Amino acid sequence: FPKRNQSVFLLINSSFFENIKRMVGAMPVNLIPKFFNGAMESHNGDDCESQVFIGSRVKCNEDFGTVKYIGEVQGYKGIWYGVEWDNAERGKHDGFVEDVQYFKTTKPGAGSFVRPNKIAPFTTCAEAIRRYYGDREDETVAAHRRTVINEWKREMGAPFIEMVGFEKIHQKQKFDRLQEVCVHDQNISRAGDVAALCPNVRSLDVSQNLFSNWREIIELSAQLPLKEIDVSKNRMAIDIPEETLEQLSIHFASLEKINISVCDYEWSDVLALSHLWPKINEIIAAYNRITIINPPAVTLRTLTILRLDGNPIESWCEVINLGLKNLKVLSLNDCCIEEIRFKDTKPDAKASVFENLEVLFLNRNKIKDWRSISELNKLKSLKKLYFLKNPIQYEEDYDTGSQLIIAKIGNLQELNGSCITRELRRGSEYDYMKRYGAEWKKGDEQFHFEHCRFQELIDKYGVPDDSLLVKQNKDTTLTSQLLEITIKDENGKILKKKFPSTMAVQKLVTLAQRLFSKGKIGTPFLYIQDDQMHSDVIMDNVMKDLAFFSIKNGDTILVKFR
Repeated sequence: FPKRNQSVFLLINSSFFENIKRMVGAMPVNLIPKFFNGAMESHNGDDCESQVFIGSRVKCNEDFGTVKYIGEVQGYKGIWYGVEWDNAERGKHDGFVEDVQYFKTTKPGAGSFVRPNKIAPFTTCAEAIRRYYGDREDETVAAHRRTVINEWKREMGAPFIEMVGFEKIHQKQKFDRLQEVCVHDQNISRAGDVAALCPNVRSLDVSQNLFSNWREIIELSAQLPLKEIDVSKNRMAIDIPEETLEQLSIHFASLEKINISVCDYEWSDVLALSHLWPKINEIIAAYNRITIINPPAVTLRTLTILRLDGNPIESWCEVINLGLKNLKVLSLNDCCIEEIRFKDTKPDAKASVFENLEVLFLNRNKIKDWRSISELNKLKSLKKLYFLKNPIQYEEDYDTGSQLIIAKIGNLQELNGSCITRELRRGSEYDYMKRYGAEWKKGDEQFHFEHCRFQELIDKYGVPDDSLLVKQNKDTTLTSQLLEITIKDENGKILKKKFPSTMAVQKLVTLAQRLFSKGKIGTPFLYIQDDQMHSDVIMDNVMKDLAFFSIKNGDTILVKFR
Protein backbone atom coordinates (compact mmCIF):
# COMPACT_ATOMS: atom_id res chain seq x y z
CA PHE A 1 0.00 0.00 0.00
CA PRO A 2 1.26 3.51 -0.65
CA LYS A 3 2.27 5.88 2.07
CA ARG A 4 -0.35 8.33 3.38
CA ASN A 5 1.17 11.26 1.51
CA GLN A 6 0.87 9.48 -1.85
CA SER A 7 -2.11 9.23 -4.18
CA VAL A 8 -3.83 6.06 -5.38
CA PHE A 9 -4.69 6.01 -9.11
CA LEU A 10 -7.75 3.94 -10.01
CA LEU A 11 -8.82 2.97 -13.49
CA ILE A 12 -12.56 3.46 -13.74
CA ASN A 13 -14.35 0.26 -14.65
CA SER A 14 -17.85 0.14 -16.06
CA SER A 15 -19.72 -0.34 -12.76
CA PHE A 16 -17.71 2.40 -11.11
CA PHE A 17 -18.52 4.67 -14.04
CA GLU A 18 -22.24 3.94 -13.73
CA ASN A 19 -22.24 4.74 -10.00
CA ILE A 20 -20.52 8.07 -10.58
CA LYS A 21 -22.78 8.81 -13.53
CA ARG A 22 -25.82 8.11 -11.36
CA MET A 23 -24.58 10.41 -8.59
CA VAL A 24 -23.45 13.22 -10.90
CA GLY A 25 -26.63 12.78 -12.88
CA ALA A 26 -28.55 13.86 -9.81
CA MET A 27 -27.36 17.41 -10.41
CA PRO A 28 -30.23 19.68 -11.42
CA VAL A 29 -30.11 20.42 -15.15
CA ASN A 30 -30.75 24.10 -14.53
CA LEU A 31 -27.50 24.32 -12.60
CA ILE A 32 -25.47 23.47 -15.66
CA PRO A 33 -24.11 26.77 -17.06
CA LYS A 34 -25.70 27.60 -20.37
CA PHE A 35 -22.91 29.89 -21.49
CA PHE A 36 -20.36 32.24 -20.01
CA ASN A 37 -19.71 35.89 -20.61
CA GLY A 38 -16.00 35.75 -21.20
CA ALA A 39 -14.50 36.30 -24.61
CA MET A 40 -14.12 33.09 -26.58
CA GLU A 41 -10.83 32.43 -28.34
CA SER A 42 -11.33 31.94 -32.04
CA HIS A 43 -9.68 28.91 -33.49
CA ASN A 44 -8.64 27.70 -36.89
CA GLY A 45 -7.59 24.16 -37.44
CA ASP A 46 -6.21 25.01 -40.88
CA ASP A 47 -4.38 28.01 -42.21
CA CYS A 48 -6.82 30.92 -42.47
CA GLU A 49 -5.93 31.82 -46.06
CA SER A 50 -6.72 28.31 -47.32
CA GLN A 51 -10.28 28.61 -46.03
CA VAL A 52 -11.14 31.87 -47.80
CA PHE A 53 -12.71 31.76 -51.27
CA ILE A 54 -14.75 34.06 -53.47
CA GLY A 55 -18.06 34.43 -51.64
CA SER A 56 -16.62 33.78 -48.19
CA ARG A 57 -18.04 35.78 -45.33
CA VAL A 58 -15.38 37.57 -43.28
CA LYS A 59 -15.20 39.81 -40.24
CA CYS A 60 -12.74 42.62 -39.60
CA ASN A 61 -13.04 44.24 -36.20
CA GLU A 62 -16.84 44.58 -35.89
CA ASP A 63 -17.61 44.80 -39.61
CA PHE A 64 -18.94 41.93 -41.74
CA GLY A 65 -18.44 41.54 -45.47
CA THR A 66 -18.29 39.21 -48.46
CA VAL A 67 -15.06 38.41 -50.32
CA LYS A 68 -15.33 39.45 -53.98
CA TYR A 69 -11.66 39.23 -55.00
CA ILE A 70 -8.52 37.39 -53.91
CA GLY A 71 -5.16 38.29 -55.41
CA GLU A 72 -2.59 40.98 -55.93
CA VAL A 73 -3.28 44.69 -56.25
CA GLN A 74 -1.22 46.74 -58.66
CA GLY A 75 1.44 48.76 -56.83
CA TYR A 76 1.16 46.76 -53.58
CA LYS A 77 2.95 43.62 -52.49
CA GLY A 78 1.31 40.37 -51.41
CA ILE A 79 -2.22 38.97 -51.47
CA TRP A 80 -5.26 41.12 -50.76
CA TYR A 81 -8.94 40.39 -50.20
CA GLY A 82 -11.42 42.59 -52.04
CA VAL A 83 -14.42 42.83 -49.70
CA GLU A 84 -17.90 44.28 -50.08
CA TRP A 85 -18.99 45.35 -46.61
CA ASP A 86 -22.52 44.92 -45.28
CA ASN A 87 -22.26 48.44 -43.93
CA ALA A 88 -21.44 50.52 -47.01
CA GLU A 89 -19.93 53.26 -44.83
CA ARG A 90 -17.06 50.90 -44.04
CA GLY A 91 -16.08 50.83 -47.74
CA LYS A 92 -13.85 53.15 -49.75
CA HIS A 93 -14.64 52.38 -53.40
CA ASP A 94 -16.62 50.15 -55.80
CA GLY A 95 -13.76 47.71 -56.43
CA PHE A 96 -12.25 50.09 -58.97
CA VAL A 97 -8.75 51.30 -57.99
CA GLU A 98 -6.31 53.28 -60.13
CA ASP A 99 -8.01 52.48 -63.44
CA VAL A 100 -8.32 48.75 -62.63
CA GLN A 101 -11.68 47.07 -61.90
CA TYR A 102 -10.88 44.27 -59.44
CA PHE A 103 -14.48 43.55 -58.42
CA LYS A 104 -17.93 45.14 -58.42
CA THR A 105 -20.08 46.05 -55.42
CA THR A 106 -23.86 45.98 -55.29
CA LYS A 107 -23.89 49.20 -53.26
CA PRO A 108 -21.87 52.30 -54.22
CA GLY A 109 -18.68 52.76 -52.20
CA ALA A 110 -19.12 49.55 -50.18
CA GLY A 111 -15.81 47.92 -51.16
CA SER A 112 -12.25 47.98 -49.90
CA PHE A 113 -9.13 45.81 -49.72
CA VAL A 114 -7.84 44.14 -46.55
CA ARG A 115 -4.85 41.98 -45.77
CA PRO A 116 -5.56 38.31 -44.90
CA ASN A 117 -4.11 38.75 -41.41
CA LYS A 118 -6.67 41.46 -40.64
CA ILE A 119 -9.73 39.22 -40.79
CA ALA A 120 -10.95 37.26 -37.78
CA PRO A 121 -9.96 33.56 -37.83
CA PHE A 122 -12.72 31.04 -38.55
CA THR A 123 -14.02 28.31 -36.28
CA THR A 124 -16.52 25.45 -36.45
CA CYS A 125 -19.84 25.29 -34.63
CA ALA A 126 -18.62 22.27 -32.65
CA GLU A 127 -15.48 24.08 -31.51
CA ALA A 128 -17.48 27.19 -30.59
CA ILE A 129 -19.86 25.11 -28.46
CA ARG A 130 -16.98 23.31 -26.77
CA ARG A 131 -15.27 26.56 -25.86
CA TYR A 132 -18.38 28.56 -25.07
CA TYR A 133 -19.96 25.96 -22.80
CA GLY A 134 -17.05 23.90 -21.61
CA ASP A 135 -14.30 26.23 -20.43
CA ARG A 136 -15.96 27.62 -17.36
CA GLU A 137 -18.07 25.96 -14.77
CA ASP A 138 -20.77 27.36 -12.56
CA GLU A 139 -19.46 27.46 -8.97
CA THR A 140 -22.59 25.72 -7.66
CA VAL A 141 -22.03 22.82 -10.06
CA ALA A 142 -18.32 22.66 -9.23
CA ALA A 143 -19.10 22.55 -5.50
CA HIS A 144 -21.61 19.77 -6.05
CA ARG A 145 -19.07 17.81 -8.07
CA ARG A 146 -16.49 18.14 -5.27
CA THR A 147 -19.08 16.92 -2.77
CA VAL A 148 -19.78 13.83 -4.89
CA ILE A 149 -16.07 13.01 -5.06
CA ASN A 150 -15.59 13.46 -1.31
CA GLU A 151 -18.57 11.20 -0.57
CA TRP A 152 -17.05 8.48 -2.72
CA LYS A 153 -13.70 8.87 -0.97
CA ARG A 154 -15.32 8.44 2.45
CA GLU A 155 -17.44 5.53 1.26
CA MET A 156 -14.37 3.73 -0.08
CA GLY A 157 -12.27 4.62 2.97
CA ALA A 158 -9.57 6.07 0.74
CA PRO A 159 -9.38 9.83 1.26
CA PHE A 160 -6.31 10.20 -0.95
CA ILE A 161 -7.77 8.61 -4.09
CA GLU A 162 -7.38 10.70 -7.24
CA MET A 163 -10.07 9.89 -9.79
CA VAL A 164 -8.41 9.90 -13.17
CA GLY A 165 -10.91 10.51 -16.01
CA PHE A 166 -13.61 12.11 -13.84
CA GLU A 167 -13.25 15.45 -15.65
CA LYS A 168 -13.94 13.82 -19.01
CA ILE A 169 -17.00 12.05 -17.64
CA HIS A 170 -18.32 15.30 -16.22
CA GLN A 171 -17.68 17.27 -19.42
CA LYS A 172 -19.30 14.58 -21.56
CA GLN A 173 -22.39 14.52 -19.37
CA LYS A 174 -22.66 18.30 -19.47
CA PHE A 175 -22.58 18.41 -23.28
CA ASP A 176 -25.01 15.48 -23.49
CA ARG A 177 -27.53 17.46 -21.46
CA LEU A 178 -27.43 20.53 -23.67
CA GLN A 179 -30.76 21.10 -25.39
CA GLU A 180 -30.55 24.83 -26.04
CA VAL A 181 -27.33 26.24 -27.48
CA CYS A 182 -26.44 29.84 -28.33
CA VAL A 183 -23.17 30.59 -30.11
CA HIS A 184 -24.03 34.03 -31.47
CA ASP A 185 -21.22 35.99 -33.15
CA GLN A 186 -18.42 33.45 -32.75
CA ASN A 187 -16.89 33.58 -36.28
CA ILE A 188 -18.39 30.19 -37.19
CA SER A 189 -18.09 29.24 -40.85
CA ARG A 190 -18.49 25.44 -40.77
CA ALA A 191 -20.55 22.87 -38.89
CA GLY A 192 -17.93 20.56 -37.42
CA ASP A 193 -18.79 17.34 -35.60
CA VAL A 194 -21.61 18.60 -33.35
CA ALA A 195 -23.32 15.21 -33.17
CA ALA A 196 -20.40 13.67 -31.30
CA LEU A 197 -20.26 16.65 -28.91
CA CYS A 198 -23.88 17.49 -28.05
CA PRO A 199 -26.29 15.14 -29.82
CA ASN A 200 -29.43 16.22 -27.93
CA VAL A 201 -29.59 19.90 -28.94
CA ARG A 202 -33.13 20.93 -29.90
CA SER A 203 -32.68 24.71 -30.18
CA LEU A 204 -29.64 26.24 -31.87
CA ASP A 205 -28.72 29.93 -32.23
CA VAL A 206 -25.91 30.52 -34.73
CA SER A 207 -26.90 34.10 -35.57
CA GLN A 208 -24.38 36.70 -36.81
CA ASN A 209 -21.67 34.28 -37.84
CA LEU A 210 -19.74 33.68 -41.06
CA PHE A 211 -21.75 31.05 -42.95
CA SER A 212 -21.54 31.79 -46.68
CA ASN A 213 -24.14 29.28 -47.92
CA TRP A 214 -26.81 26.86 -46.70
CA ARG A 215 -24.71 23.70 -47.02
CA GLU A 216 -23.24 24.10 -43.53
CA ILE A 217 -26.70 24.79 -42.02
CA ILE A 218 -27.99 21.63 -43.71
CA GLU A 219 -24.99 19.78 -42.27
CA LEU A 220 -25.85 21.03 -38.77
CA SER A 221 -29.47 19.93 -39.10
CA ALA A 222 -28.39 16.54 -40.40
CA GLN A 223 -26.50 15.98 -37.15
CA LEU A 224 -29.02 17.34 -34.63
CA PRO A 225 -32.75 16.77 -33.95
CA LEU A 226 -33.48 20.49 -34.21
CA LYS A 227 -36.89 22.01 -33.52
CA GLU A 228 -35.69 25.63 -33.60
CA ILE A 229 -32.78 27.31 -35.37
CA ASP A 230 -31.74 30.97 -35.55
CA VAL A 231 -29.54 31.83 -38.53
CA SER A 232 -30.34 35.54 -38.60
CA LYS A 233 -27.65 38.07 -39.59
CA ASN A 234 -25.93 35.52 -41.82
CA ARG A 235 -25.81 36.42 -45.50
CA MET A 236 -25.92 32.99 -47.11
CA ALA A 237 -26.15 32.38 -50.83
CA ILE A 238 -28.91 30.06 -52.06
CA ASP A 239 -27.10 28.12 -54.78
CA ILE A 240 -28.94 24.79 -54.49
CA PRO A 241 -31.82 23.89 -56.87
CA GLU A 242 -35.29 23.63 -55.33
CA GLU A 243 -35.51 19.96 -56.29
CA THR A 244 -32.34 19.26 -54.31
CA LEU A 245 -33.56 21.35 -51.37
CA GLU A 246 -36.73 19.28 -51.29
CA GLN A 247 -34.67 16.09 -51.15
CA LEU A 248 -32.57 17.53 -48.32
CA SER A 249 -35.69 18.42 -46.31
CA ILE A 250 -35.34 15.06 -44.57
CA HIS A 251 -32.70 16.71 -42.39
CA PHE A 252 -35.25 19.32 -41.20
CA ALA A 253 -38.05 16.86 -40.48
CA SER A 254 -38.42 18.05 -36.86
CA LEU A 255 -37.90 21.78 -37.49
CA GLU A 256 -40.81 23.94 -36.31
CA LYS A 257 -39.31 27.43 -36.04
CA ILE A 258 -36.64 29.31 -37.97
CA ASN A 259 -35.29 32.87 -37.81
CA ILE A 260 -33.88 34.22 -41.09
CA SER A 261 -34.03 37.92 -40.18
CA VAL A 262 -31.46 40.39 -41.56
CA CYS A 263 -30.24 37.92 -44.22
CA ASP A 264 -30.77 40.28 -47.18
CA TYR A 265 -33.47 38.00 -48.64
CA GLU A 266 -36.43 38.68 -50.91
CA TRP A 267 -39.67 36.70 -50.64
CA SER A 268 -38.62 34.53 -53.58
CA ASP A 269 -35.60 33.44 -51.51
CA VAL A 270 -37.87 32.52 -48.61
CA LEU A 271 -40.06 30.46 -50.91
CA ALA A 272 -37.03 28.65 -52.32
CA LEU A 273 -35.75 27.82 -48.84
CA SER A 274 -39.20 26.74 -47.68
CA HIS A 275 -38.69 23.47 -49.60
CA LEU A 276 -36.28 22.55 -46.78
CA TRP A 277 -38.89 22.90 -44.03
CA PRO A 278 -41.78 20.44 -44.52
CA LYS A 279 -43.30 20.94 -41.05
CA ILE A 280 -42.40 24.56 -40.31
CA ASN A 281 -44.74 26.33 -37.87
CA GLU A 282 -43.10 29.74 -37.43
CA ILE A 283 -40.89 31.86 -39.71
CA ILE A 284 -39.23 35.09 -38.62
CA ALA A 285 -37.99 36.95 -41.69
CA ALA A 286 -37.74 40.50 -40.34
CA TYR A 287 -35.67 43.33 -41.81
CA ASN A 288 -34.93 41.78 -45.17
CA ARG A 289 -35.69 43.18 -48.65
CA ILE A 290 -39.20 41.77 -49.06
CA THR A 291 -41.43 43.99 -51.22
CA ILE A 292 -43.13 41.71 -53.74
CA ILE A 293 -44.93 38.61 -52.43
CA ASN A 294 -46.03 35.64 -54.50
CA PRO A 295 -48.22 32.92 -52.99
CA PRO A 296 -46.47 29.64 -52.14
CA ALA A 297 -47.43 26.82 -54.49
CA VAL A 298 -46.79 23.68 -52.43
CA THR A 299 -44.92 24.80 -49.30
CA LEU A 300 -45.70 26.59 -46.00
CA ARG A 301 -49.00 24.74 -45.55
CA THR A 302 -48.25 24.14 -41.87
CA LEU A 303 -47.21 27.75 -41.17
CA THR A 304 -49.20 29.44 -38.39
CA ILE A 305 -46.88 32.32 -37.37
CA LEU A 306 -45.15 34.71 -39.81
CA ARG A 307 -43.15 37.76 -38.80
CA LEU A 308 -42.17 40.16 -41.59
CA ASP A 309 -41.40 43.23 -39.47
CA GLY A 310 -39.17 45.90 -40.97
CA ASN A 311 -39.57 44.86 -44.61
CA PRO A 312 -40.37 47.64 -47.13
CA ILE A 313 -43.83 46.24 -47.98
CA GLU A 314 -45.98 49.11 -49.25
CA SER A 315 -49.11 47.46 -50.62
CA TRP A 316 -51.68 45.46 -48.68
CA CYS A 317 -52.29 43.56 -51.93
CA GLU A 318 -48.87 41.95 -51.44
CA VAL A 319 -49.90 40.86 -47.96
CA ILE A 320 -53.07 39.29 -49.34
CA ASN A 321 -50.91 37.33 -51.80
CA LEU A 322 -49.52 35.36 -48.87
CA GLY A 323 -52.65 33.21 -48.83
CA LEU A 324 -51.65 30.86 -45.98
CA LYS A 325 -55.03 29.59 -44.79
CA ASN A 326 -53.63 28.23 -41.51
CA LEU A 327 -51.91 31.48 -40.50
CA LYS A 328 -52.87 32.61 -36.99
CA VAL A 329 -50.28 35.32 -36.21
CA LEU A 330 -49.01 37.90 -38.72
CA SER A 331 -46.56 40.61 -37.69
CA LEU A 332 -46.04 43.59 -40.01
CA ASN A 333 -44.54 46.15 -37.64
CA ASP A 334 -42.31 48.86 -39.16
CA CYS A 335 -43.36 48.19 -42.76
CA CYS A 336 -44.55 50.88 -45.19
CA ILE A 337 -48.23 49.96 -45.57
CA GLU A 338 -50.37 53.03 -46.29
CA GLU A 339 -53.87 51.60 -46.53
CA ILE A 340 -55.78 48.32 -46.10
CA ARG A 341 -58.34 47.17 -48.64
CA PHE A 342 -59.98 43.82 -49.34
CA LYS A 343 -61.00 44.21 -52.97
CA ASP A 344 -64.17 42.72 -54.43
CA THR A 345 -65.68 42.44 -50.95
CA LYS A 346 -68.97 44.04 -49.89
CA PRO A 347 -68.79 46.47 -46.94
CA ASP A 348 -70.42 44.08 -44.48
CA ALA A 349 -68.97 40.82 -45.91
CA LYS A 350 -66.05 38.79 -44.56
CA ALA A 351 -62.86 38.31 -46.56
CA SER A 352 -62.01 34.91 -48.00
CA VAL A 353 -58.31 35.25 -47.06
CA PHE A 354 -56.67 34.78 -43.65
CA GLU A 355 -59.69 32.86 -42.38
CA ASN A 356 -57.84 31.74 -39.23
CA LEU A 357 -55.83 34.90 -38.52
CA GLU A 358 -56.25 35.80 -34.84
CA VAL A 359 -53.37 38.19 -34.09
CA LEU A 360 -52.19 41.08 -36.28
CA PHE A 361 -49.32 43.52 -35.61
CA LEU A 362 -49.40 46.81 -37.56
CA ASN A 363 -47.37 49.17 -35.35
CA ARG A 364 -45.42 52.02 -36.96
CA ASN A 365 -46.72 51.76 -40.51
CA LYS A 366 -48.02 54.63 -42.69
CA ILE A 367 -51.76 53.98 -42.45
CA LYS A 368 -53.53 57.29 -42.85
CA ASP A 369 -57.27 56.58 -43.13
CA TRP A 370 -59.88 55.14 -40.75
CA ARG A 371 -61.41 53.06 -43.54
CA SER A 372 -58.35 50.80 -43.23
CA ILE A 373 -59.46 49.96 -39.69
CA SER A 374 -63.02 49.31 -40.88
CA GLU A 375 -61.63 46.89 -43.47
CA LEU A 376 -60.03 44.81 -40.70
CA ASN A 377 -63.53 43.94 -39.52
CA LYS A 378 -63.65 41.67 -42.58
CA LEU A 379 -61.13 39.31 -40.95
CA LYS A 380 -63.52 36.79 -39.46
CA SER A 381 -61.21 35.44 -36.73
CA LEU A 382 -59.27 38.57 -35.69
CA LYS A 383 -59.08 38.78 -31.88
CA LYS A 384 -55.94 40.76 -31.09
CA LEU A 385 -54.65 43.89 -32.83
CA TYR A 386 -51.50 45.89 -32.16
CA PHE A 387 -51.85 49.29 -33.81
CA LEU A 388 -49.62 52.13 -32.58
CA LYS A 389 -47.88 55.17 -34.08
CA ASN A 390 -49.63 55.27 -37.43
CA PRO A 391 -50.38 58.69 -39.00
CA ILE A 392 -54.15 58.29 -38.61
CA GLN A 393 -53.73 58.08 -34.84
CA TYR A 394 -52.24 61.55 -34.62
CA GLU A 395 -55.68 63.02 -35.47
CA GLU A 396 -57.15 61.78 -32.19
CA ASP A 397 -55.96 61.33 -28.63
CA TYR A 398 -55.08 57.74 -27.71
CA ASP A 399 -58.32 56.93 -25.88
CA THR A 400 -60.58 58.31 -28.63
CA GLY A 401 -58.59 56.49 -31.29
CA SER A 402 -58.80 53.25 -29.33
CA GLN A 403 -62.57 53.62 -29.00
CA LEU A 404 -62.88 54.05 -32.77
CA ILE A 405 -60.84 50.89 -33.39
CA ILE A 406 -62.90 48.89 -30.90
CA ALA A 407 -66.17 50.06 -32.42
CA LYS A 408 -65.03 49.36 -35.97
CA ILE A 409 -63.81 45.77 -35.37
CA GLY A 410 -66.55 43.64 -33.86
CA ASN A 411 -64.62 40.47 -32.93
CA LEU A 412 -61.68 42.25 -31.32
CA GLN A 413 -60.94 41.05 -27.78
CA GLU A 414 -57.62 42.76 -27.13
CA LEU A 415 -56.10 46.03 -28.38
CA ASN A 416 -52.41 46.83 -27.89
CA GLY A 417 -52.21 44.26 -25.13
CA SER A 418 -55.25 45.54 -23.18
CA CYS A 419 -58.36 43.45 -22.75
CA ILE A 420 -61.58 44.89 -24.19
CA THR A 421 -64.27 44.58 -21.53
CA ARG A 422 -67.98 44.40 -22.30
CA GLU A 423 -68.48 47.85 -20.80
CA LEU A 424 -65.64 49.36 -22.85
CA ARG A 425 -67.03 47.89 -26.06
CA ARG A 426 -70.55 49.11 -25.35
CA GLY A 427 -69.34 52.61 -24.51
CA SER A 428 -67.10 52.74 -27.59
CA GLU A 429 -69.94 51.66 -29.86
CA TYR A 430 -72.38 54.16 -28.31
CA ASP A 431 -69.96 57.04 -28.83
CA TYR A 432 -69.16 55.85 -32.35
CA MET A 433 -72.84 55.88 -33.27
CA LYS A 434 -73.34 59.35 -31.78
CA ARG A 435 -70.30 60.65 -33.64
CA TYR A 436 -71.24 59.35 -37.08
CA GLY A 437 -75.01 58.91 -36.78
CA ALA A 438 -75.79 62.18 -38.54
CA GLU A 439 -73.67 61.14 -41.55
CA TRP A 440 -75.34 57.73 -41.62
CA LYS A 441 -78.80 59.35 -41.84
CA LYS A 442 -77.78 61.16 -45.05
CA GLY A 443 -77.75 57.76 -46.80
CA ASP A 444 -74.48 58.32 -48.64
CA GLU A 445 -73.39 55.05 -50.29
CA GLN A 446 -69.71 55.79 -49.63
CA PHE A 447 -70.48 55.95 -45.90
CA HIS A 448 -70.95 52.17 -45.77
CA PHE A 449 -67.44 51.60 -47.13
CA GLU A 450 -65.92 53.99 -44.60
CA HIS A 451 -67.95 52.48 -41.74
CA CYS A 452 -68.42 48.82 -42.66
CA ARG A 453 -69.93 47.88 -39.30
CA PHE A 454 -72.32 50.80 -38.76
CA GLN A 455 -75.44 49.02 -40.01
CA GLU A 456 -74.65 46.10 -37.70
CA LEU A 457 -74.58 48.55 -34.76
CA ILE A 458 -77.89 50.06 -35.85
CA ASP A 459 -79.40 46.58 -35.81
CA LYS A 460 -77.88 45.97 -32.38
CA TYR A 461 -78.78 49.22 -30.58
CA GLY A 462 -81.42 50.85 -32.76
CA VAL A 463 -81.42 54.20 -34.55
CA PRO A 464 -79.87 56.90 -32.33
CA ASP A 465 -82.04 59.88 -31.41
CA ASP A 466 -81.25 63.13 -33.23
CA SER A 467 -80.66 64.91 -29.93
CA LEU A 468 -77.76 62.55 -29.17
CA LEU A 469 -75.97 62.91 -32.51
CA VAL A 470 -72.79 64.92 -32.83
CA LYS A 471 -72.93 67.15 -35.86
CA GLN A 472 -69.76 66.94 -37.94
CA ASN A 473 -68.58 70.41 -38.92
CA LYS A 474 -66.49 70.54 -42.08
CA ASP A 475 -64.69 73.61 -40.77
CA THR A 476 -61.66 72.20 -38.99
CA THR A 477 -59.93 75.45 -38.01
CA LEU A 478 -58.82 75.88 -34.42
CA THR A 479 -61.61 78.37 -33.74
CA SER A 480 -64.25 75.96 -35.01
CA GLN A 481 -63.02 73.25 -32.64
CA LEU A 482 -63.61 75.39 -29.54
CA LEU A 483 -66.66 74.57 -27.42
CA GLU A 484 -68.52 77.31 -25.56
CA ILE A 485 -69.31 75.88 -22.15
CA THR A 486 -71.12 77.33 -19.15
CA ILE A 487 -69.58 76.43 -15.79
CA LYS A 488 -71.57 77.14 -12.61
CA ASP A 489 -71.42 76.11 -8.98
CA GLU A 490 -74.16 75.24 -6.49
CA ASN A 491 -74.42 78.89 -5.40
CA GLY A 492 -75.24 80.09 -8.91
CA LYS A 493 -71.84 81.59 -9.78
CA ILE A 494 -71.42 81.33 -13.54
CA LEU A 495 -68.50 81.41 -15.99
CA LYS A 496 -68.84 81.17 -19.77
CA LYS A 497 -65.71 80.24 -21.66
CA LYS A 498 -64.52 78.48 -24.83
CA PHE A 499 -62.42 75.34 -24.50
CA PRO A 500 -60.89 72.95 -27.07
CA SER A 501 -62.64 69.57 -27.24
CA THR A 502 -59.26 67.89 -26.75
CA MET A 503 -58.67 69.50 -23.35
CA ALA A 504 -58.35 67.06 -20.46
CA VAL A 505 -61.07 67.13 -17.79
CA GLN A 506 -58.31 67.50 -15.18
CA LYS A 507 -57.59 71.01 -16.46
CA LEU A 508 -61.23 71.89 -16.08
CA VAL A 509 -61.16 70.55 -12.50
CA THR A 510 -58.12 72.74 -11.77
CA LEU A 511 -59.92 75.78 -13.19
CA ALA A 512 -63.03 75.04 -11.10
CA GLN A 513 -60.87 74.65 -7.98
CA ARG A 514 -59.38 78.08 -8.57
CA LEU A 515 -62.65 79.86 -9.38
CA PHE A 516 -65.19 78.24 -7.07
CA SER A 517 -63.30 76.88 -4.04
CA LYS A 518 -63.70 79.93 -1.79
CA GLY A 519 -65.25 78.67 1.43
CA LYS A 520 -65.32 75.12 0.10
CA ILE A 521 -63.38 72.04 1.26
CA GLY A 522 -62.19 69.15 -0.87
CA THR A 523 -61.88 68.46 -4.58
CA PRO A 524 -64.55 69.68 -6.99
CA PHE A 525 -66.55 67.12 -9.00
CA LEU A 526 -67.89 68.03 -12.42
CA TYR A 527 -71.31 67.04 -13.78
CA ILE A 528 -72.80 67.56 -17.24
CA GLN A 529 -76.28 69.04 -16.81
CA ASP A 530 -78.80 67.10 -18.90
CA ASP A 531 -82.17 68.85 -18.87
CA GLN A 532 -83.79 66.31 -21.17
CA MET A 533 -82.95 63.36 -18.90
CA HIS A 534 -83.53 65.45 -15.75
CA SER A 535 -80.25 64.14 -14.37
CA ASP A 536 -76.60 65.07 -14.20
CA VAL A 537 -73.81 62.93 -15.70
CA ILE A 538 -70.62 62.82 -13.67
CA MET A 539 -67.32 63.34 -15.49
CA ASP A 540 -65.65 60.60 -13.49
CA ASN A 541 -62.39 60.20 -15.42
CA VAL A 542 -60.25 63.31 -15.23
CA MET A 543 -57.69 61.85 -17.67
CA LYS A 544 -60.21 61.83 -20.53
CA ASP A 545 -60.78 64.82 -22.78
CA LEU A 546 -64.03 66.77 -23.20
CA ALA A 547 -64.84 64.95 -26.44
CA PHE A 548 -64.87 61.65 -24.56
CA PHE A 549 -67.96 62.82 -22.65
CA SER A 550 -69.59 64.08 -25.89
CA ILE A 551 -69.75 67.68 -24.66
CA LYS A 552 -71.32 70.04 -27.20
CA ASN A 553 -71.50 73.77 -27.71
CA GLY A 554 -73.75 75.38 -25.10
CA ASP A 555 -73.52 72.58 -22.54
CA THR A 556 -73.54 73.43 -18.84
CA ILE A 557 -71.16 71.87 -16.34
CA LEU A 558 -72.06 71.89 -12.64
CA VAL A 559 -69.30 72.12 -10.03
CA LYS A 560 -70.01 70.34 -6.74
CA PHE A 561 -67.77 70.01 -3.71
CA ARG A 562 -68.05 66.99 -1.44
